[in-house]
Amino acid sequence: MGGLSGLIHFEGDAPDAATIRAMSEQLAHRGPDDAGEWSGGPARLAHRLRRIRPSKATQPCVTDDLILVLDGWLYEHERLGQEVGADQAATDTEVLLASWRRWGPDAMPHIEGEFAFAVWDRRRSALTLVRDRLGIRPLYWSMRSGRVAFASELPALLKVPWISRGLELSCVAEYLSFQVVHAPRTLLSSVEQVEPGHIVQITPEGPERRRYWRLRYAPPGTPRPPDGDVVNRLQETVGHAVRRRVPRGIETGLYLSGGLGSAAIAAAARDRHLPLPGFTISFADDPFPEAPFAGRVASLLGLEHHDVVIGTADLAATFDEAVAALGHPVGHPAVLLQLALARAARERVAVVLSGNGSEALFGGRQLDGLARDLRLASAVQLLPGVVRGPLGRLLGSTDRGRRLTTRPEDYPLVLGLGGAHLFSTEERGTLLRDHNLVRPGVRREVLRPLYQGLQTDPINTVLHGFLRSTLTERALPRADRTAAAAGLDVRFPLLDTAVLETAASLPGASKIRRVAGSLHTRWPLRAMLSGVLPPVLVDRPKRSLPVPLGTWLAGPGRLFLEARMRSLRDDPLGLWRPEALDALHQDVTRSNAAGNRLWTLFILDAWLRTL
Repeated sequence: MGGLSGLIHFEGDAPDAATIRAMSEQLAHRGPDDAGEWSGGPARLAHRLRRIRPSKATQPCVTDDLILVLDGWLYEHERLGQEVGADQAATDTEVLLASWRRWGPDAMPHIEGEFAFAVWDRRRSALTLVRDRLGIRPLYWSMRSGRVAFASELPALLKVPWISRGLELSCVAEYLSFQVVHAPRTLLSSVEQVEPGHIVQITPEGPERRRYWRLRYAPPGTPRPPDGDVVNRLQETVGHAVRRRVPRGIETGLYLSGGLGSAAIAAAARDRHLPLPGFTISFADDPFPEAPFAGRVASLLGLEHHDVVIGTADLAATFDEAVAALGHPVGHPAVLLQLALARAARERVAVVLSGNGSEALFGGRQLDGLARDLRLASAVQLLPGVVRGPLGRLLGSTDRGRRLTTRPEDYPLVLGLGGAHLFSTEERGTLLRDHNLVRPGVRREVLRPLYQGLQTDPINTVLHGFLRSTLTERALPRADRTAAAAGLDVRFPLLDTAVLETAASLPGASKIRRVAGSLHTRWPLRAMLSGVLPPVLVDRPKRSLPVPLGTWLAGPGRLFLEARMRSLRDDPLGLWRPEALDALHQDVTRSNAAGNRLWTLFILDAWLRTL
């Protein structure tokens, strides 16, 4: 874990030393053990480091022409070091710098890891910003009038005096619909994110953006491979991914949810004799707790298990801390539980593995109704045109009708599938004072570039939308920021490139299976765990992190609700219609959906007040 920041002034005075130090200090939670800084000519770069083992390595890493700062780590950098002629004792940062000197941006296919880094080429006067394939590590930047600033987290970037804090109003509808704003956009008009799997190269002439990686899916019509072949390949890739994410001699744990993703990691760790203690979060008043299932997985696989229980009072107490940890709004309430879980894990381990990714790669709850609808829609397409036309006119005005009459290959964009679906167009129209901010087509506008260029079946297409939205823009930022706030290094075995490519190579039909009349999603993981865990654990449905918002806000969290509602109604930017807020307030006692909508507004409102 680390934090990076920098200032480049292509024009005007040299960057201010006090500003770069303020940026670096803002990132101290990402790297409390060491701080480094380099300056020369128009550039100042800074780095914060958290050490998981004793080391004399420091950053920035400097040669006669290149200066590099890295947040994250590379897999098996020793092998890459041999290829580029680096010293045998070179750190991953030094190997990365040697690779960049040899290949420049063409080094990226050779580099595996979870990282964000910046390279300043002082001979060419060029800054390059790079983010890993799925955007596990964050990286924000801004450019104005020949000046560039970048940082791992948005609050550090806002230490720069010339960066505007003006809200990008056009992104409000995106946030309300998806609970997030997708890279390269942010909620600030002057700030961008580097997109996952992208390079941004900035020179005095301006920025140039380039994609260096794209996940390739099984083409349409790919036959379903034998289950045995799939299981063998998954066992190999997941096992290797776990092995290289557990540093030797460092206390490492596992977020154990009771779901298939973390269970697959736990099984792979056991097979490789890696004793990972498991950590599970439970809500004190949850009527359907996950802890008993997670505890049974741990018992069967021989893992030490820690159940972290939080009460209703903890939710309100950690709200402001969670908003500060995020730095940029993510509207899902699970951030409170993740922060508590990360802090509890940090008391015992320095590194933790997470099972994030199983649903986006192999299918989850989002496929429960979709698979049935796709079968029916395919059947409708077989009807003669003289029948389909009137049927479409009769049913097409309803959501159910559109699902039946839309061609399966058009499903993702026509139905706006991918990511959360919180405030609908009608609900945004009721909520927002300015009708110009509603953006009726926001879902298609956001999703179209995510689906562009995909050549695969409808199930894989939809899963890619959830991968790029729900996973990379919502789940991973929550996991990274809460772990960083707790001083913990979180790693994601299921997001290893080999695991990603294995999952993507499977047709959608391999990811779902109908057994005894019931639809089972994530079939490859279930097959992998069959015989390792009993059916009661393998075949149970997936649950989210338990946050019973409606019940809590209407009862023990009532004082918190009233305080946040007063803040919302104050509304200094004039965004919300008071009568719409009143309606949500009243509905919260009857609906968890209203609680989720209010929570998304609470996060945005609290963040706006930090600007």
